Amino acid sequence: MRKLFHVSILLCLLLVQQTRSNPQNQGKNNFTKQTIMIAVEDTIKLATDVYLPQKNGPFPTILIRSPYNRAGAKGDGERFAGAGYAVVIQDTRGKYESEGMFYPFQYERRDGLVTVKWIRSQKWSNGKIAGAGGSYVGYTQWAIADQLDAMTPILTSANMYDLLYPSGIFSLATAFNWGLVVNSRTGVDIKSEKIRKSYSILPLSVADDSTAKQNDFTDDWLAHQYEDAYWGAMNHRSAEICPMYAVAGWYDIFLPAQIRDFIEQGARRHPDSRLVIGPYAHGKVAVELDFEDKEKLYFNNDILGYFLSKQLGNGDAVTPKIYPQKMFSLFIMQRNEWIDCDHWPPEKSTATPFYFSSNGAITPQVDNVDNMFEYDYDPSDPFQSIGGTFLGVGVGPAFQNPNIVRKDQAVFEGEPLDKPLVLLGPVDATIYVSTDAPCTDFFISLQDVDADGKILNIQEGGKTVYSDETATPRPQKVDVSVWAAGYQVDAGHKIRVVVTSSLFPRYNRNLNSGEPIFEAQNPRVAHQKVYFGKKYPSHIRLPVLDID
Repeated sequence: MRKLFHVSILLCLLLVQQTRSNPQNQGKNNFTKQTIMIAVEDTIKLATDVYLPQKNGPFPTILIRSPYNRAGAKGDGERFAGAGYAVVIQDTRGKYESEGMFYPFQYERRDGLVTVKWIRSQKWSNGKIAGAGGSYVGYTQWAIADQLDAMTPILTSANMYDLLYPSGIFSLATAFNWGLVVNSRTGVDIKSEKIRKSYSILPLSVADDSTAKQNDFTDDWLAHQYEDAYWGAMNHRSAEICPMYAVAGWYDIFLPAQIRDFIEQGARRHPDSRLVIGPYAHGKVAVELDFEDKEKLYFNNDILGYFLSKQLGNGDAVTPKIYPQKMFSLFIMQRNEWIDCDHWPPEKSTATPFYFSSNGAITPQVDNVDNMFEYDYDPSDPFQSIGGTFLGVGVGPAFQNPNIVRKDQAVFEGEPLDKPLVLLGPVDATIYVSTDAPCTDFFISLQDVDADGKILNIQEGGKTVYSDETATPRPQKVDVSVWAAGYQVDAGHKIRVVVTSSLFPRYNRNLNSGEPIFEAQNPRVAHQKVYFGKKYPSHIRLPVLDID
């Protein structure tokens, strides 16, 4: 069944500079194009390409604001203009031919609002504007969501703190793989090996500068370890929302943030809005899976074109063969099936506890025997993450077998399944742990073991734990978000759960010292205990779907 994973996509969030196409090439010549410098401040002008259909206007507008070179979106400009839209494609501040200084997320609302006002003042504009694009380009839509008539946020979020600090733990690989590369006007050609070496440099405030020039914004990300006013100024989750067609991925870096973006709209959510979660990731996947092209069902140009046409009143879009009729469309990996539902979590999904047992088993029943596993966590030799939800190469599903031999983990494994177990919805855990460090982390990894003993990651998540190092370590209850899953564990396979204290470099390693991560450079070994049984019923809760 493991054969192909077609969505090794970065969308607009590229790790390398896009190839610049000829800006004068106008394809079938059914549109015109001109480049304009739009003033957003007295001294700052943004390079903007405007594509107009060669027919009578006015037109609805598709707006694409990108830090990845507007020339790379030429194909979108031609396609949308050919469908009867005016298209405005803009280099964001400080990138490529736009003036000013690039600082991620900070100026996107300010500059986006000026651009929207400019569009609506043009004779060719009928006043209706929709945003298009994914990743950072999706964030530029969220920044002005209250001024758009429709948006298509793909693999993105309204709140970048949730991306860079999921559950409060720094997303080291994602932050450095992206932040160190985009710290220039046109992107920096930094060897991946140099970036990987930077993960281990202490303190991290020095590491981020080791690959190129001084990086002010990554320093600020490290300095603002907790969600504060710095992040609040760039959080647009509470905006009045236009209709949206949102696409998320089970192995994507934005998954929990994007679900939260959609859910927290509540009564403000437009009835035409949709959230699609498919087998998508933010990079080149480690293990390719065969989805029989079903991942394309709810995510293609016809689908997005139909949605934009409906919201903007443009009748030129192709009516798709299939379109999600309910609010949520969720793909079940390894089952190759879409489930449409009206609610999150899905109505037929039940949060079911599976308990850790003293013999290393995981069962639906609480073990009457109280026991514990213990291990030492050494930040100088952190538990390695393999695949998973980061940005880069080797993301998503990956075989976890190389980690079997490590001693710094507690492992629980179920019996071979008599029938498939379908998981669809949030995954979380409650564990009872103790540590002799003032501050440390605990991670939960949910895995699938096939009949040949190959171990594939399903999902993971972590939580920082604090303790009084002057007292005797005592068990404390810790709730951990293990992110959401849409996954079938096949008959004959086993569920496997790993508890450890690092997943490096997916997450920053906790040095166990209690130092702020901006300046932390004094690692110490922590002695960790994981308790289970009747008194301390550690367990993972799986969203078991009732399949008719």
